[in-house]
Amino acid sequence: MSALPVTGGAGVTVRAVRPGEHAAVGRLLVEAYAPSGMPPDLDYWDALRDTTARTHDAEVWVAELDGTLAGTVTWAGRGSGQRELSRDDEAEFRMLAVDPRLHGRGVGAALLEAVLARARAEGWSAVVLCSATWMTAAHRLYARAGFHRIPDRDWSPVPGVELLAFRLPLPGHHLSGSPG
Repeated sequence: MSALPVTGGAGVTVRAVRPGEHAAVGRLLVEAYAPSGMPPDLDYWDALRDTTARTHDAEVWVAELDGTLAGTVTWAGRGSGQRELSRDDEAEFRMLAVDPRLHGRGVGAALLEAVLARARAEGWSAVVLCSATWMTAAHRLYARAGFHRIPDRDWSPVPGVELLAFRLPLPGHHLSGSPG
């Protein structure tokens, strides 16, 4: 099920990534994650760059602002190998990133709203994500949307990289079948 593309109030359009945009999405992610302090030889940099691999078992979405690639997010639906944190009744998204030159323009909020709309449409009971400790602007975005911390699911994929878990319950949504 896909309700994309959607256009948000800030003039941001969220849609599925096109094959010709995979490299640009990888570059955007690397640029957005540059302040992380992750060691340059960490395999995760390759995972960020490899949009094509993510599209094999997840949906990669992009945000456009004034015709420019402005952000991205990965929707990790049921059965996706990209799911790291979610339980069976929870939707999960990963790698929400905004071009650093376009912060404050509503791009992250538009991507998040597209994720939440998809989760509600599919009947998930909650949405979860993990976010690195240094991503404080993203943490504020998630808090404004109603997400709360779930410290018992915090984890570290590699030494020196700490991930914080967040969850947003979706009241009135209960899985009665198998969402997409």
